[in-house]
Amino acid sequence: MRKPTHQTRREWLQQASAWGLAGVAAPYSLSAFANDPVQPVTQLDKTVRIIVAYAAGGASDSIARYVGEAIGQRGGKAVIVENKPGADGNIAAEYVARAPTDSYNLLVSGSSTHAANATIYKKLGYNPIADFTPLANMASTPYAMIVNPKRITQTKVADFLAWAKKEDKPLSFASANVGGRIAGERFKQLTKINAVNVPYKSSAQAMTDLIGGQFDFYFCDMLTALPQIKAGNVRALALSGAERNPSLPDVPTVAELGYPGFDVSSWIAIWSARASTPPAVSAALSQWIGEALASSAGQDFLLKKGLVPTPVTPDYLTMLQERDTKLWGKIIIDAGMQQP
Repeated sequence: MRKPTHQTRREWLQQASAWGLAGVAAPYSLSAFANDPVQPVTQLDKTVRIIVAYAAGGASDSIARYVGEAIGQRGGKAVIVENKPGADGNIAAEYVARAPTDSYNLLVSGSSTHAANATIYKKLGYNPIADFTPLANMASTPYAMIVNPKRITQTKVADFLAWAKKEDKPLSFASANVGGRIAGERFKQLTKINAVNVPYKSSAQAMTDLIGGQFDFYFCDMLTALPQIKAGNVRALALSGAERNPSLPDVPTVAELGYPGFDVSSWIAIWSARASTPPAVSAALSQWIGEALASSAGQDFLLKKGLVPTPVTPDYLTMLQERDTKLWGKIIIDAGMQQP
């Protein structure tokens, strides 16, 4: 099994060049503890609240509950996990940023609240930099480009594209979150196919409609896609990440198929609210989360859900925020995804 890799600064610049962003520097530095080293606490004196920006049952919710249990065991205090979905994660992010100080407040979200939304929305009710301390990137999740084999008979992306370009009407592709929409829009831009987006509020509903033949293709999160792929209800043509996924070793990446630099993977991360969580507590939480996910049990937990383990450090999360704020921002503008 291929080990997860840490994307270096040089690799970030190489990827930026592939996306047409050569010469663009990362816009800010978010390193959590490097400039202000602190001694982590050994025990907690308050309850921890983990607010998940998405609905219960998804990948973010599952991993939040997993690390919540680890925090409770190490810190000796109760950990409460709550789901506050909506507005591409903005509801949860604003709630955590403004939460009272009677508990330590954490946000589990990802590339929507802390990368894409700064470009999509004219105004946010939180500051993704000033209001939060990055604790860890917990995993990344590529998207599977899936089709209904009863509607789309092609089994390879090249054949699918050849068919798509002969169609006299636009194709349709679903999205259930910002990352999936960006993957579809980037795919459309690079392959020059004519396709329109069909937005959904949940991955499950989009999957139901794909199986029902309501649209042509869907960049779907792995947690939702894997069971349907294995059941034969949908077919995976490609993956959106930089590397193949161990859960689908025979499915190529879009980058392999002649589109170098294509890498659209959402990441699932965790931050503490600066207003309610002191640096010494944040440092301990970051350490405990890292220990839990870097363990063999933690790695198995992630892989079984189709998630990709990543370096579990604040600095790696910092790099992802910097990279995708710029990369995704360009796609969002080009695709006209900004809110009026």
